[in-house]
Amino acid sequence: MRSKYFDIPLLLLVLIAAVLAFAFWAMGLSGLTEPLRMGDIYLTKSIAALAKDALFVPLKPVMYALIILSIGASIAISRGGMGAKFLRVLGFFIGFSLIGVVVAVIAHTLFPINVFETPKQLGLKGSGTVDPIPFMQKIYGVVTSPLMISIYAGILLGRALKRLEAQHPGIGQQADIVSDMFIKGFIKFLWITIPLAVFGSLTLALDRPGGWETLKMLGNIIPVYIGSMAVVWVLMVFISSRILGHGLGFMGRALVPQAVVAIATSSSMATLPATRIACDQLGANADEATPFYTVGATINMVGTLMGLTLISLYGMQAYGIDITMADRFMVAFQSMVYATSAAGVPSSSIVLIQELLTSQRVSADFAAYITTIIITIDTLLLDRMRTMLNTQSDSMSTANGLKIYYKTPKTLVD
Repeated sequence: MRSKYFDIPLLLLVLIAAVLAFAFWAMGLSGLTEPLRMGDIYLTKSIAALAKDALFVPLKPVMYALIILSIGASIAISRGGMGAKFLRVLGFFIGFSLIGVVVAVIAHTLFPINVFETPKQLGLKGSGTVDPIPFMQKIYGVVTSPLMISIYAGILLGRALKRLEAQHPGIGQQADIVSDMFIKGFIKFLWITIPLAVFGSLTLALDRPGGWETLKMLGNIIPVYIGSMAVVWVLMVFISSRILGHGLGFMGRALVPQAVVAIATSSSMATLPATRIACDQLGANADEATPFYTVGATINMVGTLMGLTLISLYGMQAYGIDITMADRFMVAFQSMVYATSAAGVPSSSIVLIQELLTSQRVSADFAAYITTIIITIDTLLLDRMRTMLNTQSDSMSTANGLKIYYKTPKTLVD
């Protein structure tokens, strides 16, 4: 019975959780948001709050552990240096990410809409007179954040494992096996806790005064979110069609099947077989392309960086921070770095929003509110758009990089 549960698509589980939340709200079951008591004795939080916390309380430490282990294992099993082929593919990874940075910043600049309630409306600390943070202090806050420390720890672990490889051959491969097992366990954890979090978050949001209006306000982000990612996708397809020498119709036929799988699974890792086919359709030998798009599924997160940027900027705006153009680019580049540490599994990057917001001097309470309320539509829609853009960038970057390599193979030593 348990194994059959994990075969159910996450989207269906989330839809069931959302329908239940709306049904209980329509029936007036407000007791789900009341603390559990025995007489005058407080026992625990409400059922809705416990359901929400099932995801958000353990997510940070689990995510940090996953980052450390996966980075360490990747370094431990790596062989050789940066070949000429990979450098060209990496150039497109970075180039498409920079396009995402610019488009996300422009989207927020052009559409400074209200997406989240303010701290005052929520009864939380925060106002419109937040003291500005000096630029170097922002940089310091980024490089010393818990997430960046996890990345450093992963690099140190990987180097330590490589040194041990001489004395204990195969230890790197064993670490990679453990990392794969951790990821599989993490996926099962998300399959259980994401539906619970959606149910709990929706129930808590709907039961608040003006809760339905809050959710409608949250929907304001969807056109900007989808529109900006569509712009980046069109730009990537146009650039790739010019490099690969294919027409736009050909590009669409090669890429749409991969996009459908990405949207359906909401997982870069689960989309890898479709990415392989897309690379082959675009003209890159599937076997030769495998190492590059596999690395891309881990570090090339164009959609994720755009999603983190937009949600963080709208969260800062609601908190009352006066956002300058420099602030927008600061958050965007920070998101670009943070996105590389996100696991290629559904909604795993959601925890990074708190890291970004608190690094910009948003209170922990308000950052937690942003993370909690965004999960109500993240798994249903937003994460699927991020995954689609991430995986499309993987296939196009790989095909472009290999195409350019074979045009000029002697400019770098492979």
